[in-house]
Amino acid sequence: MVTIIEILKQIPLFQGLEEGDLKKISEVVKEQTLAAGSCLFKEGDQGDAFYLIKEGAVEVYKKDNDAEKLVNKIAHTDESNFFGEMALIEGGARNATVKTVSECKVLMIDKTNFDMLLRLNSFIALRIMTALSRRLRKDSAPKAEEKCGKIITFFAPKGGAGKSVIAANMVAGIAKLTKKTALIIDLDLQFGDLAFMLGLKGKKTIADVVEAEPTTPDDLKKFLTEHALGFSILPSPIKPEQSEMVNSTHLRKIIKIAQKMFDFIVIDTHSLFQDLTINALDISDVICLVMSPEMNHIKSMHVCMKVMETLKYPAEKIRLLLSREDCIYAKPRADIETALKRKFDFSLHDDWKSASEMINDQKTIFDRDTQSAYRSDMMTLIASLTGEKLGETKSGFLGSIKKLFGN
Repeated sequence: MVTIIEILKQIPLFQGLEEGDLKKISEVVKEQTLAAGSCLFKEGDQGDAFYLIKEGAVEVYKKDNDAEKLVNKIAHTDESNFFGEMALIEGGARNATVKTVSECKVLMIDKTNFDMLLRLNSFIALRIMTALSRRLRKDSAPKAEEKCGKIITFFAPKGGAGKSVIAANMVAGIAKLTKKTALIIDLDLQFGDLAFMLGLKGKKTIADVVEAEPTTPDDLKKFLTEHALGFSILPSPIKPEQSEMVNSTHLRKIIKIAQKMFDFIVIDTHSLFQDLTINALDISDVICLVMSPEMNHIKSMHVCMKVMETLKYPAEKIRLLLSREDCIYAKPRADIETALKRKFDFSLHDDWKSASEMINDQKTIFDRDTQSAYRSDMMTLIASLTGEKLGETKSGFLGSIKKLFGN
């Protein structure tokens, strides 16, 4: 007799898991046999179970005025042969009706056990998030005729790399040097402080956006705070407990509206591989991985790069950035590249003065015209990630001479 573990091994979602992980899943799985035409759940029902198809196929329907419209068909042979996970992850209502096409055998995991699996086993959670992100990537691809702002996400697997300062300087530089519209979203939902670092005191945050459920650019604009350099910010929640209000579906809806408003959207994430972070990485056009030249950062980035491979992002989507390259405690760049088996795409010179101005004086490097190696590095980064020509003129003695002769 075929065991549940042997069945799970054949399901693409769980392939690659260790025997012990499969055993944990098998202990909470319930098998059901359903007749043709059975309705597993209806649109609007509360999500209480996650399903994997063992045999047969189901059809997915969504309401279209007073009728039901067939929008998808899922068979046991499909790579994404599962459904019902969205309602469990979000804790909300079902967004579709699912019916069996013929006699169908399904494996069911209820909400309590599903939550336990995600929390207790990070690798199982990552596998599920990866499969889910592929499905969402396919379903939410923008139409060619729609305006679609470019999304640039900064992620650092280890704190202290200067990621938030870099992200803030990035959006400031885009606004000042390219004259393009830009938005920065603080996705460090519990302890993000981008608004404070930028000297902004807007009262609206991403938690307020989620509560209001905006559907148009004009609706979303009411919740954004404007910076003097011309970019906008959507701050993280004021209270840490409000972070629980924001999920991946909220993020995708916000981004979809924002892409119609802005040429560039910069996302500053926290340093954990959770559902929200993975979704932010997935919808991004460019992921900039940030690290400092220290041993613990090297170790964390090595693990991070393995996760990027698991998520199957194309190589051209990933950019590796070395922060504080020439600081006094820095490991040699060549040694780090050897350890990571990857060359850095960009590096930033160590510039504690500029970083401290950002933190203590609430000024980006583009609020002032002071030239530095760090500023030059940031301009290179901005030009490369945006593909835009920068409009800043040269300064100092050489710049004055060039202006005098019209060059």
